Amino acid sequence: MTTYHVRAAGEEDVDAVVGLRRHAEDWLRSAGIEQWTRSDYGARVVKGWIGAGSTFVVETEDNEIIGSLSLDAGDPTFWTEEEMRAPALYLYKFIIRSDHRGAGLGDVLLDWSCYRTEMAGGLWLRLDCWRDNTGLHKYYLDRGFQYLTTRTDPVRMSGALFERPAELRLATNCPTKLIDYTLGGEPFPPR
Repeated sequence: MTTYHVRAAGEEDVDAVVGLRRHAEDWLRSAGIEQWTRSDYGARVVKGWIGAGSTFVVETEDNEIIGSLSLDAGDPTFWTEEEMRAPALYLYKFIIRSDHRGAGLGDVLLDWSCYRTEMAGGLWLRLDCWRDNTGLHKYYLDRGFQYLTTRTDPVRMSGALFERPAELRLATNCPTKLIDYTLGGEPFPPR
């Protein structure tokens, strides 16, 4: 069984998380996907999320940061005021380094994000993703998200909106586990 640690990101993690973002940019480009092409803008966004206290990092047992994600309020560019009144958390900048994909870590982190959403009183885990990245849409659909709609912005290419019930857990038989340092070092999923 592979065990990872999740904790809140701090200013000391900015370089590592920006490095993950750049790794994801390179991977997307090599896969022929035109997404996350503005590195400097992406670095500013990452720094902002960390500064706001919304970002979490995922580490190996050797303290190497190999993933990150942010949970926060809805983006008013894509979600209406009425939609944002629904009890939900919104997932942003979900990145797992490519050499750690495929073992179920993403599934466990989505379950963990749902758990955090429930702890915050939310009923829905929501996200907006790149409008034309149909592979990413399928990834989320296969993990219990429902496609809601696509909204456009003249500057941004995101806008495909998805949500998943916060109570949903799909990685129950996954060989990957988290030690949740945001909850005092408890294992996730709980035993």
